[in-house]
Amino acid sequence: MAYADGEGNVWDFPGFEPAFRTGNRVVTVDRNDLIPLPYGSYLFSLPGRYPVFFNHKTRDFRHMTVSPDGDDIYAASAFLASAYLRTYLPAYVRKDDAPVLPLWAYAGVAVIDGEFYVPAMRIDDDPRSDPALHENDVELKTAITEAKGLFPENRLVKQLAKCSTAYRCLCARNFFLGRYEAPLPTTMACNARCAGCLSLQGKGSPFPPSQPRLDFHPDPEEIAEVVLRHFTRVKGAVASFGQGCEGEPLLRSDDLAAAVRLVRGKTASGTINLNTNGSRPEGVRELIGAGLDSIRISLNSPTPEYYTRYHRPVNYTYDDVIRSLDAALSAGIFVSINLFFLPGFTDSEMEVKALEDFLGRFPVSMIQTRNLNMDPDYYFEQIGFSESEPMGIRKLVELLKEKYPKMRLGYYNPPLR
Repeated sequence: MAYADGEGNVWDFPGFEPAFRTGNRVVTVDRNDLIPLPYGSYLFSLPGRYPVFFNHKTRDFRHMTVSPDGDDIYAASAFLASAYLRTYLPAYVRKDDAPVLPLWAYAGVAVIDGEFYVPAMRIDDDPRSDPALHENDVELKTAITEAKGLFPENRLVKQLAKCSTAYRCLCARNFFLGRYEAPLPTTMACNARCAGCLSLQGKGSPFPPSQPRLDFHPDPEEIAEVVLRHFTRVKGAVASFGQGCEGEPLLRSDDLAAAVRLVRGKTASGTINLNTNGSRPEGVRELIGAGLDSIRISLNSPTPEYYTRYHRPVNYTYDDVIRSLDAALSAGIFVSINLFFLPGFTDSEMEVKALEDFLGRFPVSMIQTRNLNMDPDYYFEQIGFSESEPMGIRKLVELLKEKYPKMRLGYYNPPLR
């Protein structure tokens, strides 16, 4: 069993088998469900939470409140590097005064032969955000200087420079380094109030956003300059509207369509993608008409009630999202859903049934399997989760591959050209 001390160090508790969690259930896991902690992952302590273990003598679960030396301890967890999907949560007993956890995706963690292991699987072989590719700050600094020199008045280039350094956004770094996918943050406002929004939290929120939201609107010419710079340098390039540091890009569909037309007037190469909440089907149709290649619509759940309680839409409904999906599928572009995975919820009997019904209606090209960045207890409280039997994340992935062989499962927006 892994645990954390009051100074943030993570230790193993010899002789105690670690427990894990799926939904609200505490379980043990098979050794084959654990992989070595991926390079670039983080370890976290969970304040106000005691670690849980499986007691072989009594055949039940217990929790520890002190270390072997009698010191206070906390439960430990892992935050996985990109492209890895967690399969179990950390198991803990929460104290009455435990704070709500910040916006990270918490995975269980254990110690085997002195090494950290996690319940997880690699879901996408694309290396674009592998941390080992981004240990090149000197090269990045040179590339940023070059880009700023080429586009001294372009505010979006300056924003991406800040994202790639201050926030260490790997997508932004790839723009300057001339590879993979370039981000296109464009929009300050949003028409959703997602409980787990990474860039803006309302008054009374129990946690801060991960980074400040974009504070200006780049114009179509600035956007097009960034896209064309990326497409002329990168084979199989992708450029994506809708990033974690902004609001909803469909609120600027006119300007974004103008930018897309500017790009497509210069080149047919590269993939222009829209990450969106799908709230404005008319904006989706406008962008497709301008030359949009692919769309990714985010969902925490295909169940309308759970969707509404998490995304908390303003002036749109779940039905509008459905109409956007219809519009994109009818136009024949590449359609993904960005499905937030949480063990014990996404793979619960009722959610799996809802997902199968959804995919029967909307044969999307891809599901991007993203770990939900949120305190699981807070999430369940916000959506009013009614628990049902979980099948396991690994089994859900196997089911989706078997039942929908033409649909991709992955983590990133793929290049289409």
